[in-house]
Amino acid sequence: MHPPPEISILMAAHGLRAEIGAAVASVFARAEGAAVEVIIASDDGSDYRACLPADPRLVFAAIGPIASGAPAARNRALALAKGDFVTMLDADDGYEGAADGLAATLALARAKGAAVIPSIIRTPDGAALRRVPPAGTASLGWPEWREVFASLHLLRSRATAEPFRPFRLIDDVWADLQGLARAGGRAPVSAALAYRYQLREGQLTETRTSSFDADYAEALALLREDPGIFGAATPDVARILWRWRAMNRWVDRSAQGKPRPLGHYHRHVAAYLAGRRSA
Repeated sequence: MHPPPEISILMAAHGLRAEIGAAVASVFARAEGAAVEVIIASDDGSDYRACLPADPRLVFAAIGPIASGAPAARNRALALAKGDFVTMLDADDGYEGAADGLAATLALARAKGAAVIPSIIRTPDGAALRRVPPAGTASLGWPEWREVFASLHLLRSRATAEPFRPFRLIDDVWADLQGLARAGGRAPVSAALAYRYQLREGQLTETRTSSFDADYAEALALLREDPGIFGAATPDVARILWRWRAMNRWVDRSAQGKPRPLGHYHRHVAAYLAGRRSA
């Protein structure tokens, strides 16, 4: 008999039957000392049960519409979440870190209302292209978040987790900013756990046609229409979104209309930040 979950991990899956097993295994390998559930929401009409071992910590959302998009799939998972804290992990990514990484991150989140799981962007051969934020960062607030230029993932209270908005590409960015605002504008960074963002050919965020600009424009319009949407933090959120939109535009222009190589965005951001540090 497993105890009630403390952490609910939301996992959307579309066409990832070959990848999802490793993603789930990476969770369980870092769940020592924590009661977790992984809620899998299919968005491709597949039953992912056949791809995974039988485990009471796996929860399968009812198969819904096909190709409804990541936000809709994540919302189907969120509706089933029973943990005190929630986070998301895509089915083609994974966790790295200590065997008790989730428990250590949970302790931070319980103390401060939320905890940041840092991201490591890895190339297909396993090389680390970026680590966000840099190793040794103790906490992140609004000023530091402006320099992140990448999705991060918060472990945050289920009670404050709002449904994902139907953005095409930045629903996770918006959720990050919501979580940070609810936590008071600053959250500790886990040193025991990291989110592995695995670059691979064909990812929506890596294709030439997947510009983030329209999503950032929509998000900024929402802030103008409702200046209180993030409470007192709305100006901070607006500054971050404006800055990230400018970065995306600069990186898009650098491609000069040509197909972008895998990791194009993160390579340019890494070079930009390295130049700033050396200036």
